[in-house]
Amino acid sequence: MQSSSLSRWLMMAFCGLTLLGCSNEKRIAKGKPLRNLNPNQVLESYAATAVDWDWLGMKIDASVETKAGVDSFKATIRIAKDSVIWVSLSPALGVEVARLMLEPDSVHLISKIPGNRFYFAGDYEALSDWADTPLRFLDIQDILTGCPMGLNEIEDKFNARIDQNAYALISKYKRRVKRLIGINDHAVGPNDSLNIQAPDRLYARVKKRTDDDGLLIKRHWFDGLTFDPLKDQFDDLYYQRSLIITRSEFEALEVGRWPQEIHLHVETPDGSLDMTWDVMRMRFDRAYDFPFEIPEDYDRRTGF
Repeated sequence: MQSSSLSRWLMMAFCGLTLLGCSNEKRIAKGKPLRNLNPNQVLESYAATAVDWDWLGMKIDASVETKAGVDSFKATIRIAKDSVIWVSLSPALGVEVARLMLEPDSVHLISKIPGNRFYFAGDYEALSDWADTPLRFLDIQDILTGCPMGLNEIEDKFNARIDQNAYALISKYKRRVKRLIGINDHAVGPNDSLNIQAPDRLYARVKKRTDDDGLLIKRHWFDGLTFDPLKDQFDDLYYQRSLIITRSEFEALEVGRWPQEIHLHVETPDGSLDMTWDVMRMRFDRAYDFPFEIPEDYDRRTGF
């Protein structure tokens, strides 16, 4: 009886979400705006279409641009969900130059670049320092697999806004954030700039009384028809930096919809970084091994 009731409830929920998409499609065709949805409805609609997987293998073609120039590379990626991320990097010629293995509490790297051969074993603090932005295992997994990064559907509180043909979820924040940017969370628009407007003395005082998570504003965009996770934006007022992740070229696969192109933009007081990759090949639910042997003549380093 309980199983039958659960099945009926799931079917009703799925039908309700489908009707939301169909309703919006008709509204867009008539030049009308999307239906107003609350944050829970947006998140439930996204969850209903999100890909469910345990194992993932893929090959990507990527480029990174910084003030030093542009570098291109290819990568083979293997992931055991919530457990291991394994990456092999190679330039255009196809000779492996680095191998990376991430676990929830550790980071391992082997550099095979001539003249710079070493291995690193440490934690995410060193990786975050190198990237100049805080990173955790689950954050990297989200980025690689096209999921909204750092989205906690239980703890996060959002306001929902309509942004053309997409829904934007904007995190609610405390009064001290309003003192820094001059706008309360109900008035923030999806594309508003959230630069610090407060005087330096006030900023220093608020920063001293607040931990870094308390000055982080998150925004997530979802397509109004498919509820694909189009973009994430993180404005870190504590360190005055931002991260934007944009996903595009979604394809309908057997396991669900998946973005074929992902772009990252990091902006810090010291400069910016842009990284783009295209998915060349994917395979789901094949159990992979994660070879990671450290050559005997490689020195160990404590930083990148």
